Amino acid sequence: MNKEEYLLIDGNKKSISNLEEEILEFEGRLYNQMQSIREDEEKLIWTKTYLREHIIKKQFNKFLSSQTENTRNAVYLNNGLLRYATKSYFDDIHRYKYYSGSKWASYHKQAAYTIKWLVKFKPIQIREEYDNEKSLTCDILDINLIFALVCGFAFLNRDVFNLIIEEKYKIDKNNKTQGQEKKSFYDNLLYTLRYRSFTGKQLVSIFEALEMNLNT
Repeated sequence: MNKEEYLLIDGNKKSISNLEEEILEFEGRLYNQMQSIREDEEKLIWTKTYLREHIIKKQFNKFLSSQTENTRNAVYLNNGLLRYATKSYFDDIHRYKYYSGSKWASYHKQAAYTIKWLVKFKPIQIREEYDNEKSLTCDILDINLIFALVCGFAFLNRDVFNLIIEEKYKIDKNNKTQGQEKKSFYDNLLYTLRYRSFTGKQLVSIFEALEMNLNT
């Protein structure tokens, strides 16, 4: 017969077999608690998703009203793709909160992950009758990228937003009057979204560096 082994834990002598039973019991309780937390978190994320969808739809209507008539007639907002983009955004944000122990995500992260998922899912779709070389313009082809920046920039500090827009206006003006081909921060960012692979973390770093440069 095997002799029972014991360990001294916090001044108490406990057998190996009792410890193993305690571990199994504790893991069972913890698993059930985590399942309950996951269910509550999923409900929270979906509630946030519906609210953010509503906000983005209002942003889209305002954004579309500023476009040309051709663009307004050529596109529509796909509700299913918008929902996936918005849900993915909150999944990312909640993962960040879980690992960092933070209650809130910074506005840099909110801006970055909003842009990331709107670009990934491209919820603004082109109507079939406009899907031809004659009707398609650069504004239509890039409309998801531009709209993603509009939604993302809404989270940024107002001074940072103004810096981006003013720099673009100044460079565009100089390019036109002086025959230059310099690219603004906005156009470089648009180029990155259009042609390069990027992550939410990279966009966060870009926005943080931009604000840091503004404050120096």
